[in-house]
Amino acid sequence: MAQTSPTTKVVYTRVSPDELHFDPTNPRFAGAKGNKTDDDIQQVLEREPHIALELVDSFLENGFIEFEPLVVRARPDDGGYYVVEGNRRLAAIRHIRQNKVKYEKKSTKLEDLEQVSVLVFPEGDREQQTKQRVYLGVRHLFGFRDWPAESKAHFLDSEIKTKADVVRTMRELNIKKHELARYLIPYRIRKHASDLMKPHADQDFWVLGEGLNRSGVKEYILLEVDKDTLEVKKVDLKRLKNLLTFVYGTPQKDREDRLIEETRDLSKLGKVLSNPKATAAVEKGKTLEDALVLLDSPEETIKRLGRLMAQTKAVIAVLKTRKDAKNLSASFGTFETTAKKFISDAN
Repeated sequence: MAQTSPTTKVVYTRVSPDELHFDPTNPRFAGAKGNKTDDDIQQVLEREPHIALELVDSFLENGFIEFEPLVVRARPDDGGYYVVEGNRRLAAIRHIRQNKVKYEKKSTKLEDLEQVSVLVFPEGDREQQTKQRVYLGVRHLFGFRDWPAESKAHFLDSEIKTKADVVRTMRELNIKKHELARYLIPYRIRKHASDLMKPHADQDFWVLGEGLNRSGVKEYILLEVDKDTLEVKKVDLKRLKNLLTFVYGTPQKDREDRLIEETRDLSKLGKVLSNPKATAAVEKGKTLEDALVLLDSPEETIKRLGRLMAQTKAVIAVLKTRKDAKNLSASFGTFETTAKKFISDAN
């Protein structure tokens, strides 16, 4: 086993993968909380969005690339290491080594995976911990190997507790406060209302995050945020529950009651939630499009009637071969005559 005695320097060495362990506190596992074993996390990494097994072919072809070491920190309990950076690669290596019989005929590189290069960051040294933090932030938050949005948010939440932390993170990662807020606020709302979030734990974190960029959405849930620390001070839980239904739907209804089908629907929702009548409509189960009608001016309502009439006429033309379409067409003809006169008089 490699030496893990205390040091204040980052050390390059080679170790057996058996000495390496996944770190349950790693932001990459933001959606996999709890007392997870290495095998539990292995399964998480093999599935979407991580898909670690897509790296298997590269390892079978090339072995382990020495000039891209894993970044690790010493485990104080048993002399092994927690992997800080390189968890997908470790998962792929573990998979190959656990299935040697399957892969030994496909590759001559399996022996290369018995020792892998690592950079060991020391524990307890403030300067090196800062370097590690900046390394992860630059590499994965806004760099060339993006973490999923929730993982970024988890990392930032773990690093930012005070106003000074906000200032430091902005400086270290060269980002603006509003960029931090995009990740931290939805994540902290989820923490603040963890019970409400449980039915939606498997839903896309970033849909809520994008929704909170709309002023109407933030105003609807009466959101108050500390401008210095970006901590959530207040949120109306009853309205938040409604918002989660609008965004994600409910499991009991197979999510069919959600209002958001694509990103542009979030802007529509923001507009609806800025209007009391339209808000009341969606709270009572009306669709987003039904509620948007309530936002129309009289002139816009007349234009909408004209568009709907043209669309209805086109639909009836498609259905004209059905044996019962004749009565439908006749009824629409009566409606069309009345509607055209109404529009003409209104103009």
